[in-house]
Amino acid sequence: MRRLQAREERRNKKAEEDKKTPGRQAPQKKDDSLNFFQRVAKFLREVRVELSRVSWPNRQQMIAFTTVTLITTVALTAFIFLIDLGFRQGVFSLLEMF
Repeated sequence: MRRLQAREERRNKKAEEDKKTPGRQAPQKKDDSLNFFQRVAKFLREVRVELSRVSWPNRQQMIAFTTVTLITTVALTAFIFLIDLGFRQGVFSLLEMF
């Protein structure tokens, strides 16, 4: 907590110093000089690089993941259906009493 507070104080102090010196400007980012199409092209290149780093599952893993997902979905659907059926019967029973 102390480190966080000290960091915040340093950041505030630096921001105050930047406000006091009018001739000093924040450094311009590298991407600001690129036009829209260059930025899009750069983004797509970076996406391709990141996707090459992804560990993609093989066929057996994909079949296993899909099977688990389908079984879980069917089980939860059946469970929710049974709960709903029970609540419906309970509500109808209460309404018949009155």
